[in-house]
Amino acid sequence: MAARFLDPASIPLKRQSGGNIWATLVYITQGFIVVVGLAGLMLFFLPVINENHRHQEEKLALLRKIAAEQDQQQELKLEIEHMKSDAAYVEHISRDQLNLGRPGETILHFDSYQPEPPPPKTAQPRPENDPETN
Repeated sequence: MAARFLDPASIPLKRQSGGNIWATLVYITQGFIVVVGLAGLMLFFLPVINENHRHQEEKLALLRKIAAEQDQQQELKLEIEHMKSDAAYVEHISRDQLNLGRPGETILHFDSYQPEPPPPKTAQPRPENDPETN
């Protein structure tokens, strides 16, 4: 009969009614080996897990960018359709964005509103009995 590896029953020790310290140490050693083995596996696979997580985040960012670009493409297709079929839309774009007008029209262009910057802070005059100036 072949003895099992690290089996406390296979250790030829005197059995005591209160328990066997060597059998207990074998169980503790087996548990320690399992914990160290799992920790080793975790340390081995941790870089792979982190890289996988980074790739997933990158993939989500690219999918969001693709969705945004597809929305923009849809808007541009809609604008092209308006330009092909709607003369009023073309006139509106020509007047607002290209500053074009019909012959004989006078075009007035106003600059966009820009608030005035706040006045610069002026230095307060120092009193004559100031100890820093003496």
